[in-house]
Amino acid sequence: MKQPSVLLTGTSGFIGSGLLDAACAAWGEQQVIVLSSKPARRGRSIVYDSEFRIDAAGRALAAEAQLLLHAGAFTPKSGASANDLAGCNGNIRFTAELLALDLPRLEKIIFLSTLDVYAAAACISEDSPVGPASLYGWSKLYCEQMVSQYASQRKLVAQLLRIGHVYGPGEEQYAKVLPNAIRNIVRGQPVELWGEGRELRSLIYIGDVLRAIMAAAALPQSLGVTNIVGGQPLAIRALLEQVIALSGQPVELVQRSFSGTPRDFVFDTSKLKAHLLAEETPLEQGLLAELAHMRALGAAA
Repeated sequence: MKQPSVLLTGTSGFIGSGLLDAACAAWGEQQVIVLSSKPARRGRSIVYDSEFRIDAAGRALAAEAQLLLHAGAFTPKSGASANDLAGCNGNIRFTAELLALDLPRLEKIIFLSTLDVYAAAACISEDSPVGPASLYGWSKLYCEQMVSQYASQRKLVAQLLRIGHVYGPGEEQYAKVLPNAIRNIVRGQPVELWGEGRELRSLIYIGDVLRAIMAAAALPQSLGVTNIVGGQPLAIRALLEQVIALSGQPVELVQRSFSGTPRDFVFDTSKLKAHLLAEETPLEQGLLAELAHMRALGAAA
C-alpha cells in the first residue's frame, strides 16, 4: 500500500503523539486523518463529541481511510487506576464506535494492545497464555477480539501489537518507577525504591516502539499477535542506580517497604527482532534522552 490514507486515533497519548509525527513524515500530512475529541496539531482532523457523534464532513473524511492505526485508549497512569471502571469500559465503547464507522476503503487495521493481557510467566512470548490481572488488561483483550472479528468478517488484514514498558521522552505523564525517579532527580530529591528492587523489567525505548509500529504498517500481511517489548531485563534497583549515575546528581536512593507481590517481566523478543525491530536503542542512550527531556521541562514535569 503506497501513500495510504491513514485514520489515526490516540494522538494525545505518549505513543500516539509520536505516531502522529511518524505517520506525517512517512505519508504526508494530507494523508493522515486524526480522529480525536479536539483538533489535532497535524494532519486533517475529525472531532467527535462526548457521545462520539461525528458530523457529516467528518464521516466523509473517515470514509477515505485505507489504513486504521488504533492507538486511542484509556491507559492507566498508575497502578491504582488499572481497574478504573469508567476508563476500561470506555476502551470497549470507543473501539466499538470506531468499528461502526463506514470505512468502505479500509484494507488494514493495526491495533495497539498491551502486555497486560498475559498471565504471569517466567518468560512471556506471543504463545504465552492470557489472563489479565486488571480490568484494563481485560478491556484491551476484548478490544483485540473485536478488531479480529471485524477484520475477519470484512476480509481485512489485522495486526495486533502488544506494547509494554515503554520509556523515553513523553513518559513524564505517567506515575511509574522511571519517570518518578527522574522527576525527583531533576528536583534534587531522593529517589524512592519500593521493596528490594530485585524484580526484573524489560524496557523498550519510545523511538523503537514507533519504528516497530511503522514497520508493521508497511507489511502487506499480518504477523499475528506480536509483542513490542524490550529484550534486556534489568532489576529495578539496578535501573534506578544507573539513572542516578547517568544524571551526575548526588541524590540518595531511599528504600521503602513494599507489601505487594513482586513480579518479573522477561520477554522472548525473537518475533519482534525477526520482523519489525532488528536492534533496540541501548538503555544508556535512551535514559540520557529521557533525562535531558525532563530537565528541559523542569521540576514541574
